[in-house]
Amino acid sequence: MTYKDYSSEDFAKDHYFQKWVLEKDAITANFWNNWLAQHPEKKEVVETARDMVRLLARDEDDPTPLEKGRIWMKIIEKRNIRERGRMNSPKSIFGKTGKRFLKVAAVIIPLVALAYGAYRLDFLGSKGPMTLDPNRITLELQDGTIKVMDEKASGLITTGDGKALGKQDKNILTYQKLQDNVTELVYNELTVPYGKNFELVLSDGSHIYLNAGSKLRYPVQFPHGKPRNVFLDGEAFFDVARDSTRSFTVVTDMLNTEVYGTRFNVSSYRDENNTFTVLEEGSVGVYQPNSPKKEEPVKIVPGQRAVFENGSIQVETVDIRKYTAWIDGELYFLDDRFELILKELERRFDVKIDNRYEELNDVKFTGTFTREPLDQILKLFQYQTPFEYDMKKKTITIQKPQPMTE
Repeated sequence: MTYKDYSSEDFAKDHYFQKWVLEKDAITANFWNNWLAQHPEKKEVVETARDMVRLLARDEDDPTPLEKGRIWMKIIEKRNIRERGRMNSPKSIFGKTGKRFLKVAAVIIPLVALAYGAYRLDFLGSKGPMTLDPNRITLELQDGTIKVMDEKASGLITTGDGKALGKQDKNILTYQKLQDNVTELVYNELTVPYGKNFELVLSDGSHIYLNAGSKLRYPVQFPHGKPRNVFLDGEAFFDVARDSTRSFTVVTDMLNTEVYGTRFNVSSYRDENNTFTVLEEGSVGVYQPNSPKKEEPVKIVPGQRAVFENGSIQVETVDIRKYTAWIDGELYFLDDRFELILKELERRFDVKIDNRYEELNDVKFTGTFTREPLDQILKLFQYQTPFEYDMKKKTITIQKPQPMTE
């Protein structure tokens, strides 16, 4: 059963739907906002499901059972009003239908505490919120199961019921090739933490390199006649398999990138306000996902970067290597602001950098690094512009240099 066939209860039990309602997650919001735009007829069903999820996620010491009952009554009342509308019943809710509803609601109130407890167990079960090591790469399957990916391991990747999805060869996950009989659109989600990188080959043959601190949601298979859409929060390099009949779109918060087959880099970290697409080969079109009017995508050619700034898309010619060197494990800085350099260092070395020398933020640095440790990189930057720093475990504090004393 696909999402378009879901009832409110089905949505409320769906792990990825729960994640959208309860967590602030750009990639999840992008997915559901796009889905609702394509299925406006499900708006009321989704709204009811959201009410249910919010209710069931409350702590035990929040609302009383009576308050929970009132919320459930509102949910049921909404549903009954919709049903009466479909059946062309009288507008008054106090007719025969209304009396029947009141009787049903009266029965539900005493039972709501028991129902709440039983449903909460299902809601927060093994496929619901769970504690995971934030330093490990994780793969969330279509049934909500979360697998921890060991970059040194190899073997088949299967669903909870044993169905093969693809295979892992250390730091590369390859899905089974496109199948002719696929009609259902189901998604997996790969999360790569700071300090790590990972590669992914989709069922259509598109090869994706995920940078540290990134998350990608993508279809397990691409049904024929459906566009190839993936949802990115972070940075990734895409080598897209050519398909002249179906576009491939990378959806981010600020900028969507549409192609048919090409090589390009997209960066859209939520905390950096620095969303852009850099084209290495082929041709792409970029556009704002939430533009008030449908505009033609801005086309860029190899060697150009499209960046979303101040509410509009700007295009410039750039050194491609600066934006793709990370794929080969390099840090490549070319007249980069120190504030953005620190963000890259945080992701690369999985550390927290507290810069208390704010004047450094706009200072530009140039340098290329491969296997150098973080301490050595910071020392090299010190030669250009003096500053002091202190390293304690995974936290680095940068401060203004103290004046020399006699």
